Amino acid sequence: MNEYDEGRIWYKKKGGVVTVGLTEKAVDEIGGIQGLSLPVEGDEIQEGDVVGEIEGEKTTFEVIAPLSGTIEAVNEELNHEYEVLESDSLDEGWIYKIRVVGEGEEEE
Repeated sequence: MNEYDEGRIWYKKKGGVVTVGLTEKAVDEIGGIQGLSLPVEGDEIQEGDVVGEIEGEKTTFEVIAPLSGTIEAVNEELNHEYEVLESDSLDEGWIYKIRVVGEGEEEE
């Protein structure tokens, strides 16, 4: 697992697909989650793009793309159950999956 954005975003590569989520550090900084906006499946994104937002008791957090590619899947469960993100942010609380653009980027 790699970390990105000052240790607040994690991502895990498997083949050409990258799973992205929040680290426990980010969840702690946000506080109790009160709302979120998720990326849209099929959207093309560039590394560094803001692809979502999570509102918490302490702060609002922008979800930044660690790599360029196409949004392949979004964890829609998070729209209804914020606590999954709070209790299991490193596994079941993943946010989205990217199909990476090129093999060179995938190898990095």
